[in-house]
Amino acid sequence: MSSSFSSCREFEAEILVLYHSTTIGQKYQAMLHCGGIRQTARIMNMDKTVLRTGDRALVFQFIKNPEYLKVGARLIFREGRTKGIGKVTRILA
Repeated sequence: MSSSFSSCREFEAEILVLYHSTTIGQKYQAMLHCGGIRQTARIMNMDKTVLRTGDRALVFQFIKNPEYLKVGARLIFREGRTKGIGKVTRILA
């Protein structure tokens, strides 16, 4: 029986920023929730230099430990009043 879950520290996700009062830059950290996973993650790479409400980003890195994720998994992230949603598109490392 094969599993589509992979242990990773970095992954690509297409995210949508639902609310943020100013701008989000690289190395921004937020609490990420994906299934049973709750861990702080950092935005490592973006299409733009800054993100605002309604923008999208790509590569995340977990801060503490690798986690088991699968492509297509839905996620949310939050930090204070900042909120966003997304979907894992690729497992990197």
